[in-house]
Amino acid sequence: MCRNIPNVDFKSTSDGWRGKLADNFTFANVEEISKAIAQFLIKDKKQNKIVVGYDTRFMSKEFAYFIAAVMQECGIDVSIISSPSPTPYLTFAVNEYSFPLGINVTASHNPPYDDGIKIRMGYGGTPPKDVIEKIESYLKNGYEVKAKIKGKVKIINPRKKYVARIRKFINLDSFDKSAPRVLIDTMHGTTKGFLEDIFGNTKVKIDHLHEDFDPYFGGINPEPKFESTSELQQIVKTGAYDLGIAHDGDGDRIVAVLPSVGYLSPHDVASLMVLYLVKHKQLQGTVFGSSTLGRRVERICEKLGIQYETMPVGFKNATDKMLKGEILLAAEENGGLGFGFYLPERDTTLAAALLLEAQVSVGVKKLLDEVEEIAGKSGFCRYNYSPKVDRRRLFNSILEHRNDFDFREIESMNDSDGIKITYDNGDWLSIRYSGTEEILRIYCESNSRLKATKIKDFAIKQIKLLEKKQK
Repeated sequence: MCRNIPNVDFKSTSDGWRGKLADNFTFANVEEISKAIAQFLIKDKKQNKIVVGYDTRFMSKEFAYFIAAVMQECGIDVSIISSPSPTPYLTFAVNEYSFPLGINVTASHNPPYDDGIKIRMGYGGTPPKDVIEKIESYLKNGYEVKAKIKGKVKIINPRKKYVARIRKFINLDSFDKSAPRVLIDTMHGTTKGFLEDIFGNTKVKIDHLHEDFDPYFGGINPEPKFESTSELQQIVKTGAYDLGIAHDGDGDRIVAVLPSVGYLSPHDVASLMVLYLVKHKQLQGTVFGSSTLGRRVERICEKLGIQYETMPVGFKNATDKMLKGEILLAAEENGGLGFGFYLPERDTTLAAALLLEAQVSVGVKKLLDEVEEIAGKSGFCRYNYSPKVDRRRLFNSILEHRNDFDFREIESMNDSDGIKITYDNGDWLSIRYSGTEEILRIYCESNSRLKATKIKDFAIKQIKLLEKKQK
C-alpha cells in the first residue's frame, strides 16, 4: 500500500519513491529524501559513500547530480555512473565496488511525466521494508547540519566489469558457427549497447529499435507488453530477424518475439528459461514464481523434478528468498527475471544474453514447442483498471462478491495476494489492489490470448457493476 511520506508529498514504493515531475517530484522534495538517505548512511550503516545512477527520462541526470551535491554537503562521498544506467547495472556497481547503498534516478516502466528514486543495497538487491521505513523516519528530523568535511564526487564507468561478469554466464563458443539476427527494442530506455558489448567478438547481428533519446518514450509508457511492442512484432514477423527482444525503461523487464509465432509474453519467456537452464545447461535449484505467473512454469518444474514455490507479487519477495537459499530462477508476470547464480536482482540484459544463447544452442522455437508439449498452450492478458470510485472500497466489494466472477464454473479461490479465481478447466483470473498506483490490476490466463481477453472483459464488466453501486 502507498504511504504518504511525512513532509514530502510523493509516495514510497517497495524500493524507493516516485512522483510526477514538476508536481511533487521536485528538487525540494528530492533534497529532503537525499538528506534522509545521508542520515541513514551515517547513523545506521556507519559509512559515508554512495553510488548514483540515472535513466533516460527528462531531468533524471540533473536530479542525479543534484542528489550528489546534497550528499556532498552531508559529508558523503558520491560516485556517479558516467552514462544512463539500467537499474541492474546500478545494482552491479553497488555490489562490485562495495557500496553500502546505491540510488538510481528512474521511474522504470511508468509514464513519461513520472520520475523516482530506487534504492539498492550492498548485497546487490532491493532493500527490505525496514530500510525504507528507517530512511523515511529521518524525514521528520529536518536534517540541515552540514558536515565539517565536504564529501567528494567522482565519475565511474563500470561497464567493462559488468559486461565481463555477464559474459561468464554465457557459452560464447556456441556462437562460433551461428550468426543470429536480433532486433532489440530498448523503448528509448537505458539498455542500448550492452548486448553488443557482450557479443562483440561473435557473429551475432544486433540492431536496435527506439534507441534514440525521447523523454516522451514515443507517447507510451516504456513497458514491454503486447500492446506496446507492435512495431517490434511487425518487423520480426517479416523474417528479417530470428529473434526480437524488448526491455523496459530501466532494464529489469523483458518480452520476446519470434518470426513464426509472434509475441512471447513474460510467462512464455519464463517457461523457456526454466526449460533451457535445467535441461540444456544442467542447472538445478528452486524456481520462484509470482502468484500471477502463468501455470506452465509450475508444470515444467514438475516435469523436470524441480521444486516450484509461489511468492506474492513484488520482486522484494524473491530477493529475500534468493539471499537465503539455492535458487535457480525467480520470475514475475511483468517480465522480471532474477537468476540465483548471479545477484538477487532482476537483470534483463543477462536474461536476453541467455535467450540468445538458447537460440543458437537449441532454437527458441524448438524450446517453445517443447514447453507446449509439456505444459500445453497458454495465452495471457494483463490490464490496469482505473476506478472512478475509491479503489480500496471497490476492491473490498470485489472480495465480498467474488462469486460473481464466475466466467465459468469456479474450482478454487485464493485471497493470499489479491483474489485469484481458478476455473474448472485450469484458466484463471486474478485481481489485485495496486500498492503503488491508483489502479486495480487484472490478470487472466487461458490457452490463447483471445480467450484470456474474454475473461478480462468479463471481469471488467463485473467490476463496473460493483463500481456503479458505490457512486
